Amino acid sequence: MFESCYRIYKSCFPDYPVSYENFCEMLNIKKSKIFCETDEDEIVGFAIAGSCNIAVVAVEKAYRGKGIGKNLVGLCEEYIRNNGHKSVKLGVGDASLFQGVPTDNDGDSEVYKFFEKCGYKHSHLTYNMDIDTYCFEYVGLDIPKPENITYRLAGDSDKEELLKAVEQVEPDWVELYKSCDDDVLLAICDGEIAGFEMVNEYGGNFTKGENVKHGCIGCVGTVPKFRKRGIGLDMTANAVQRLRALGCDKVQLLYLVLDKWYGKLGFYITSTQWMGEKKL
Repeated sequence: MFESCYRIYKSCFPDYPVSYENFCEMLNIKKSKIFCETDEDEIVGFAIAGSCNIAVVAVEKAYRGKGIGKNLVGLCEEYIRNNGHKSVKLGVGDASLFQGVPTDNDGDSEVYKFFEKCGYKHSHLTYNMDIDTYCFEYVGLDIPKPENITYRLAGDSDKEELLKAVEQVEPDWVELYKSCDDDVLLAICDGEIAGFEMVNEYGGNFTKGENVKHGCIGCVGTVPKFRKRGIGLDMTANAVQRLRALGCDKVQLLYLVLDKWYGKLGFYITSTQWMGEKKL
């Protein structure tokens, strides 16, 4: 069944390529709930729900406009309601491929209207961004250079202080940093952790192009008392430079709202997500 769902996913989301292994891992298929629609025992559409979110809905093009997608959404909502939740988020959750609803897949910029018809309300947009490292030069950037800041990778001895710093910035990231296998770049000021970010030379999702090495930077944060010094932007630039030195052709940022802020470094938008939620 999962193989059939993956086949449909690839046909419905050609602009968001992902391996079968990552498809299964990101959707947490051993714990999430899968609903399928069939025609003569052939799966023609599916939806996957986490505990309080709809992770993905996909219907073969030939079967659209027949109410299949709406029915699948309804089944997910009923499942989530029975789990005791009073609202449903689209995308982000304990099983998720996207943070929201892709708005620019396969030339269809209005796919979110389907969810509006199902009663979902829009809150904001998030962006995925790339930068081409071949044209990136850290020393030539026109950005503030914070004083008294050094950068280094976190070690085991930094774990406790790092988690305290993450808690101050974004409590929802604490568990991510606890289980993080990526390198973590730290900004250090007077012996304290002033900023942090995950750095992976083999990272990135939905990347295209053969023989293109994609790095990824994620969960960028600056501790409140050190903000407004340019640390976050300079730390991200430092990470791009490091990934360039490791042979990355591109570096990806996922699910951002600060697109103009990262654009100062040369990052450009590659895809957009429509963030929606519905009260049950």
